[in-house]
Amino acid sequence: MNSDILREKAGKLWENYVKHEFVIKMKEGGLDLESFRYYLIQDSKYVEMMLKSLLRASSLAPLSYSTKILKSIFDTRDKGMEVHSWLLSRLGISHEEIQNTGYSLVNYAYTRHLYYYSTKSWEEFLAAWAPCMWGYYEVGKFVKDSPNELYSKWAEFYASDVYKSRVDVILEALNSIKYSESLVTPFINSVKFEIMFWESALKKEPTLIIGD
Repeated sequence: MNSDILREKAGKLWENYVKHEFVIKMKEGGLDLESFRYYLIQDSKYVEMMLKSLLRASSLAPLSYSTKILKSIFDTRDKGMEVHSWLLSRLGISHEEIQNTGYSLVNYAYTRHLYYYSTKSWEEFLAAWAPCMWGYYEVGKFVKDSPNELYSKWAEFYASDVYKSRVDVILEALNSIKYSESLVTPFINSVKFEIMFWESALKKEPTLIIGD
């Protein structure tokens, strides 16, 4: 299957992604709360742009797959938003703070990478998008028993059957297309971006001021 081929081609990068130091620290409960706070703000900005990219890519997709994926995302969004809102509240993160915080360099590059492929082809967009959705299910299962309530709560959604239903329809769509080497670059680059996303949160790297 395409997903198996692409994951194999990613090699050790995949393990570096799903078992990154950031992830391990969440699992153990010792991740610095300021790093997690930084991550949540950047992730909020990522999700907004990711959804825009998904909607753009859907216009290039076979109707049967685009409708199934969009339905799976929006049917399960309430549960994800419930957990996300709880975390933002616990950490005192407001909508205004998210809006007024700039993108980290890697987040800016990653979201533009997704948007680029959303305008190029449905097939390549799927390859670029899959590492985020698929990898977070693995990360969620790994972190869900964290002794830290914030991290276990965060992981609870990603480890859930509800979230897995999203992953299943995305991988079904990815595996339905004809394999091409053109899928490899967007997939591997997205895995690299995921690794850098964790690293930027650990380091709390400076953010960019983006003009209108």
